[in-house]
Amino acid sequence: MDEMDQNGTSSEQEKPLIAGGKAFSVQNKQQDSTGGGANEFATLFNFAKASVGSGSFALPWGILQAGLLFGSAGMILLGILSVYTMQLMLDCKNFVCLTLPPHKRKSLNYTSLGYEALGSFGKWTVNISVLVCNLGVCAGYLIFISSNLQWAFTCFAAGHSSICFTTYEIYAMVLPILILLTYLPSFRILAYAAYVGSIFLIVAMLVVYVYGFSNPFRALLITDNVQYLPPSWVGIAQWFGVTAFLFCVHSMVIPLESTMSRPRNMRFVLDIACIIVVGVNLPFAVYGYLLFAETTEGYVFENLPNGTFNDIVRLFLSIELSLTFPIVFKPASDVAEEIWYNICLFIYSLKKNSFTFFYNLYHSKERIYRIMCYCMKCLLRTLLVIVSWSVAVGIPRFELCLALVGSLATTILAFVLPPLFHLALKRRETSIHLNILHLAILVFGVAATILASGINLYMAVVQRSSSSFCEQFSNSNNSICSG
Repeated sequence: MDEMDQNGTSSEQEKPLIAGGKAFSVQNKQQDSTGGGANEFATLFNFAKASVGSGSFALPWGILQAGLLFGSAGMILLGILSVYTMQLMLDCKNFVCLTLPPHKRKSLNYTSLGYEALGSFGKWTVNISVLVCNLGVCAGYLIFISSNLQWAFTCFAAGHSSICFTTYEIYAMVLPILILLTYLPSFRILAYAAYVGSIFLIVAMLVVYVYGFSNPFRALLITDNVQYLPPSWVGIAQWFGVTAFLFCVHSMVIPLESTMSRPRNMRFVLDIACIIVVGVNLPFAVYGYLLFAETTEGYVFENLPNGTFNDIVRLFLSIELSLTFPIVFKPASDVAEEIWYNICLFIYSLKKNSFTFFYNLYHSKERIYRIMCYCMKCLLRTLLVIVSWSVAVGIPRFELCLALVGSLATTILAFVLPPLFHLALKRRETSIHLNILHLAILVFGVAATILASGINLYMAVVQRSSSSFCEQFSNSNNSICSG
């Protein structure tokens, strides 16, 4: 592990970023006087790509849970609130940079901002939220991949279709590949593959639109079955989880601003990004819901009939998410490795003469220790992948996994920590009216985290225990569970 500075953040130049269902690596380059760096379009593309991903396919189900009017208006309001809390982060960053030395400004990110605001508590709150968020996203990816591969590997025999592989057989094939991908020392090539994979995500969304266009009267004929308002608090909690998941791109804000040639335009980029994200996802969510009404699945692509083209799209979606998996996994493994690093230092501090191994594991330049350190990291990453797989098995429905992750970790990162940091750092320089507003956002974030995550966890447990794994998974996929 790279040497840590006094606030515990890595000194390496390349910083992992978390985005709602995606993660990217962005070079934190020192801006020079020639105006070098990313332009506004490149930054905008990063934000837009982060918010249009696998989570978009659960949004029609979210509209089903909350009702057409409530779900649509709520998505717009959450988008506005998300942009505002990102701007609070920029205010905090600018304030902190006034007192930081140049080398600290260069490496400032969400974690170090938390340290500057609330010390170790702020730093580790961000880190643990990142760990939970990204492992939850990885669990959602595993569910998404296994579901798509089960559809794509459909056998046509004896005049009917059936599933070729069980869920556990799919996991047995996929997990070793994903574990090996997490061992890679650099994910630069995979990052480029993830950008190419965005094409398949767009194609999958277009397939849903085309299916509706091929049935031109379907959406018009089901309007009697449309729910306009949420039927229960459970529906609101589930809608909130999958919608909040869409807007959790806060960890990208500070590093992406540092790469821009004109950082002063970052607020404008955030505003446009929100318009694009809502403009793409809201029509898709509403259209998918109107297309299937009360039969809308948690993963809307499951509502489409089997077909060669659809199966090819599912296969390529699985490949794309498999290549993206280690990139999303990287921030979680970084946090876990830092925790293990601190444990090693603590053990060494107890009795330095007897526990020199734990110190040499990270600080010695001898080849044997470097190999052992890499093997330790690989073992830790393997355990984390198994944790994600356990979550995927425990919550085998894609939409329930996203709802739980979105209402827990992503809500903390998006709606709790930014106003909390701003109150801690700039409450004296801020008007009383804005402080009250920020306190209201903080209370909303805490209440939403507790209530929505509690309800979503309860629903996941209830639905998991209400039927056997095979029955539940086969019902959610409209497919035959064999094996």
